[in-house]
Amino acid sequence: MRLGHALVLGAAVTVAGTLVGPAVTPPVAAVTLAAPVGPSCLDADASATDQLKVKGDNTANLSLHVAQAQALATKAGKVAGQGVTVVVVDTPFGGYPGSADLPSGHGYAVAGIVNGADQDAPAVSVGIARGVALQSRDFYDAPERTQDGQRTPTAAALATTLSGLADQRAGLGDRVVVVVPAQVPYSAELEAAVGRLVDAGVLLVAASGDRPADEGGFPDGYEGDPDKGEDAADLVWPAAHPGVVAVGVSTPDSSGTVLRSSAIDLSAPGVDAVSRARNGGWCVVGPPSTAWAAAEVAGVAALVWSMHPDEDATQLRTRLEQTASGNGGPSSPITGYGVVQPVEAIQRDVAEMGAEKQDRVEPARPPRAQADALAGARHDAVWWGLGGGAALVVLLILRPLLSRRR
Repeated sequence: MRLGHALVLGAAVTVAGTLVGPAVTPPVAAVTLAAPVGPSCLDADASATDQLKVKGDNTANLSLHVAQAQALATKAGKVAGQGVTVVVVDTPFGGYPGSADLPSGHGYAVAGIVNGADQDAPAVSVGIARGVALQSRDFYDAPERTQDGQRTPTAAALATTLSGLADQRAGLGDRVVVVVPAQVPYSAELEAAVGRLVDAGVLLVAASGDRPADEGGFPDGYEGDPDKGEDAADLVWPAAHPGVVAVGVSTPDSSGTVLRSSAIDLSAPGVDAVSRARNGGWCVVGPPSTAWAAAEVAGVAALVWSMHPDEDATQLRTRLEQTASGNGGPSSPITGYGVVQPVEAIQRDVAEMGAEKQDRVEPARPPRAQADALAGARHDAVWWGLGGGAALVVLLILRPLLSRRR
């Protein structure tokens, strides 16, 4: 009888035909990815010809399933991003052949994430939306430099550039994504310029903010590890504007380099992406930055918009937020509504989300996360209930055996 008891207790328990005990899962072959190794996009020498290639995989694109989304576009007879204009508002970008005269490769790296050509020998995928019409508007030369007595970039220069873009809106096409991978303080002029672009039907994507590398950087006082309850939502512009898609970094252990912000709407890896360098070659972006994440979301937005060309910017934003990895749940100050999901965003029926084309309104969003005082008690109650139920099932099975023993 002890053997019988042991067999009963050690086996999976079946109740009403449903397996409630341990089950055997078939082994799944592991896929090994190699993080990209190569020249840093910001450090690659502008004139070096021996720093042109990257080895490994574009793990950022792979984690976002970019290739599958691009395949859906190809199946539909399109090139990913076709019919969409993406404007990179950053440091100067002089085209992919490169330019040794430029002081920074920041704008190159952002542009390359969006639509850079793939590397061959060894083959590495690069641009997310190769079919976009890419334009560039530069408003500063290099990050964290002094220009006219001020550290760059500045709110005044960005406001002037975005205002000029708003003046040119009619000539940019029907579907326009503007990406600002920079962070500046608030100004009334900047707020007005951003509002003009959003009102004109532009999808404006911006970095939610990185930590300053040293004292005196922007925002001042946010160096090092985050304080409890940190929220930089109102400090970093243009991400703070409610009409802007603010982008955070989804890569774990990035809290030492990026800011926490309740303004964050979407997130992306923000590191280990392969892009283009100012020397004309390929490069790897890093460390984790909301600037790179903003470029990734801008590329995904363009790809998805090319597959849903009849939608406006408000509908597109709703589509991206409601299909992110958070599945429409509460927003977090690290990843917003979740990691952007291009395949899901392409395939989901927009009718499920109730987005209708109309004059611009703020998209309906799930509520921001709030502390749940009963969460711990509720969690314990659920597990006590499950444990008690399992014990009852075992006793019911053992009862006939114990009765026969008596």
